[in-house]
Amino acid sequence: MYQSETGINPTASHCLGINLVPVEHRDVDVDLMQPGIWQTRRNFTLAELEELGDSMVKAGGNVTPVVLCPRAQGGYFIISGERRWRAAQLKMIPRLHCRIGHYTDNQARFISAVENVLRVQLNPIEEAQAYADIQETGLSHEQIGKELGKSRSHVSNYLRLLTLDITAKDFLIHGKLTATQARPLCSLDSKGIQREVATKAVRLGWSVKRIEDEVAKHLNKPKPKVNLPKQDADIARLTRLVSDHTGYPCVIQKTPSGNWQMGFLMTGDDQFAGLLERLGIKVDEC
Repeated sequence: MYQSETGINPTASHCLGINLVPVEHRDVDVDLMQPGIWQTRRNFTLAELEELGDSMVKAGGNVTPVVLCPRAQGGYFIISGERRWRAAQLKMIPRLHCRIGHYTDNQARFISAVENVLRVQLNPIEEAQAYADIQETGLSHEQIGKELGKSRSHVSNYLRLLTLDITAKDFLIHGKLTATQARPLCSLDSKGIQREVATKAVRLGWSVKRIEDEVAKHLNKPKPKVNLPKQDADIARLTRLVSDHTGYPCVIQKTPSGNWQMGFLMTGDDQFAGLLERLGIKVDEC
C-alpha cells in the first residue's frame, strides 16, 4: 500500500518511479505555495480546517510533510497537503515542513489522489475522481485497489459513478444519496431516467432495494418508438441532442408556415413531472 512519507510499494514504484525522485525536506513559507492542478477534493469545511489548525498549533507544526513540486516561475505547487496549507493560513502559521521533488505530472497525480483517498473523508464523486486520476497513470483497477487496500470491484463500481447524470452526482456530493444507492442507476443508459429515479429516491427516501426495483422496471420496459417525420439532417441532429439532454423521445418539425413545433413522449405522470422539474416548473405550482 502507498506510504505517504517513505514512498509506495514496489508495484507502483516500478510503474511510476516515484521512489527514485530525489527529494529535499525543509520548511517552506506558506506564501510560496499554491494549489496544484492535481487536487481531487473541492470542498474544505471551516470546522475541519479549524480543528486541523488547532492540532498543528499544539504540535508546533505539521507532522506529515506537505509534498511540493517547484514552479518554473518560482514558488511551489502543492501536490498533497492542501488541507494542511489552508489550515496553516487560517491559524497564521508562517511555515510548513515540506517534501520537495521534481515529480512528473503522472507521479504528482498519483501522489495527490492516493493521499486524498487514504487521509481525507471524500464524498463518493471525489473518491471516484481520485481513482480516475490514478487510472490515468496507467494502473489497472486491480493495481489501484492493491495500492489503496480496496477491492478491484470497489474501484470499478466507484468509477462507474462518474458516468451518472449531473443531478445524481450532485446528490452524491451533498450526501443525499450514498454510493450504494446510486450504483444501480449506472445500469440505466438514459441520463433522463437516471435523473428521474435519483430525484424520486431522494424525495421519497428510497432504500437500495427500492431503487434496484425501480431500475429493473425501467430496464425491462420496452422503449417507446417514435415515428419521426421526414426531416433534413440538421433537424434530425437537433432532435437527437434534445432527446439525449432531456432523456425523453422528442419530435421537432418545421411547419409549412415557418413555425417550429417540438413534442415529447412520456409514458407516465412521473416522467412528465420529471421533465417539468427539468424545465424549472414544480408540479404543485400548476
